[in-house]
Amino acid sequence: MKKVLINLLLVFIGIALLLYGAMIPLLSVIGIRTQGEITVIRREGGERDEAVPNRYSYSVGYEFALDDGTIICGNTKVIGNAYSADISKGVAPVRYLRGFPYINALEADTEFSIGTIILLVAGAFLIVFVIRAGTKVRPKERSRKKKLNSETSTRR
Repeated sequence: MKKVLINLLLVFIGIALLLYGAMIPLLSVIGIRTQGEITVIRREGGERDEAVPNRYSYSVGYEFALDDGTIICGNTKVIGNAYSADISKGVAPVRYLRGFPYINALEADTEFSIGTIILLVAGAFLIVFVIRAGTKVRPKERSRKKKLNSETSTRR
């Protein structure tokens, strides 16, 4: 029972990674384009623990209005240096799903990148790993099946 729950969890995580890895680049194709406004740029934590010095994480908050006047907020992360996030406050293009506008991204983030490829590969790997592990016959079971087959064939 415990193994089944773990396998279901791994499949769920794999599906989530596949959906997330596919959804953001698909926004550039199926998403509605509108003008948003970057409202907040905030540096988070200290210097990133990377080989390249002077790199910091920034949280960028933005909002945009739907046709009916509803304001939708969103945020993203960018990496910049100690002085700048390489993004400025003001007008920025945003893409969102018409049916569910809470799935949105800055247009610059909807480009296909190595990060989305990694998410897609990781999700597919988890799903394939669970499916293959579930269909494999263990060596003990295989030898037991051979033994049972040989015993039943000699009795006939």
